[in-house]
Amino acid sequence: MCIKHTIQMTNKTTAQAIENRTMLTDLYQFTMNAAYFDNNKNEKATFDLFIRKLPRDWGYFIANGIEDAVDYATNIRFDEKDINYLGSQNLFKKDFLNYKKDFKFTGDIYAVKEGTPITANAPLMRVTAPRMEAQFLETILLNTANFQTMIASKANRVVNAAYPASVSDYGLRRAQDQDAAMKGARATYIAGCVGTSNVRAGMEYGIPIKGTHAHSFVKSFPTELEAFKAYVKTFPDNAILLIDTYDTLNGAGNAAIVAKELEKAGHRLLGVRIDSEDLAMRSRQVRQIFDNVDLNYLKIFGTNDLNEYKIEDLKSRSAKIDGYGVGTEMITAKPTAAIPGVYKLAEDEDGPKIKLSADKRSFPGKKQVYRIIEKGFYAYDILALEEEEIFGTPLLEKVVENGKRTRERRSLDETRAYCLNEVSKLPEHLRQVHVMKPYELRISPGLESLVTNLTEKYSHGVLAI
Repeated sequence: MCIKHTIQMTNKTTAQAIENRTMLTDLYQFTMNAAYFDNNKNEKATFDLFIRKLPRDWGYFIANGIEDAVDYATNIRFDEKDINYLGSQNLFKKDFLNYKKDFKFTGDIYAVKEGTPITANAPLMRVTAPRMEAQFLETILLNTANFQTMIASKANRVVNAAYPASVSDYGLRRAQDQDAAMKGARATYIAGCVGTSNVRAGMEYGIPIKGTHAHSFVKSFPTELEAFKAYVKTFPDNAILLIDTYDTLNGAGNAAIVAKELEKAGHRLLGVRIDSEDLAMRSRQVRQIFDNVDLNYLKIFGTNDLNEYKIEDLKSRSAKIDGYGVGTEMITAKPTAAIPGVYKLAEDEDGPKIKLSADKRSFPGKKQVYRIIEKGFYAYDILALEEEEIFGTPLLEKVVENGKRTRERRSLDETRAYCLNEVSKLPEHLRQVHVMKPYELRISPGLESLVTNLTEKYSHGVLAI
């Protein structure tokens, strides 16, 4: 099956999967909707989805999960079993449940392109719709965008640290169940990984699949050399041999023997993997062993609970590693357990809305994010009111109008290429492992003035509860 057809099938499958997740939400979305319904309060409202704060050392986020979020919003529906379940809870009136039978999203959504580098407090999505519809989207949009943005951002940090060596996603066995493993694999690929060990992700998304063999395979044969010969018998042109089951340097010697035998038969060993000990020292020693017998084409791959900090350290010690397999710490974004994405009311029929709680302030009004370019690089973004004239590139584009998509999902390869090109335009210091000052978001004069006015208004008790 060709990749193009696979992606088309994936888009259809993804839409169907999200369509059936209407009930994957918090109870208070239903209780608020019921109260809005009871009080005939369903005028248009605008909500922003943004992330409050970057984790330590992160210079930016990679916006991700946008396509899935849009699919969800445009496919909301309640089945009979959903309505029956809600009715069984003895919480909701019959007229509200009848209303929910025909509930769907009819509003507009603006969003940044999936794969866009973005900073804290800049909206990833802006939703304008009848209040009940816009409110109902909150939980699933956050669930979708928060996780996938977190994993894509972490993966991009690992990819940047490893460059020019490649990085592959080996996180399936450590991901938090199936959905995280699938969405995580997709996010890592968008962020620059060259492949995944997750075969299902390869099948459904068209991501190149990567892998070697386990120590158990080596231990299944009388000797390591026999195990290597058995493996390359099956895979004579793309085998990567795991050489640290017993002794890494002896393993390298055995791999060299097998490589030379393959050469005589008209084939080539791809490389070896080291999964323990001091990877910097061992990789240098193994590289020397191979180069001494004219096997300079053999690649050396490193694994072993790696992350961006460990990879940076390996490079500083002249490790001879051509590619990294990163699992646990990338698929879980360790040590970042979650990112603080939120969904806040920005405007309704009464005008702009603001939240003034300490450390949790929000910016009011319908807004746009503008990217400013200086000397060919992205210098900073400006958060401005929609009606302001700002000389920059607007990042939020209309993706849903009147409840319908304005364009098809972008392909995975297109999104990945876009992401990596955008990251390349960021200042060099933001792509380092240790970032002192993250990508800057400036506030426009008009928005600053509105914040000041609303702060003064609400701080003096006007309309206070």
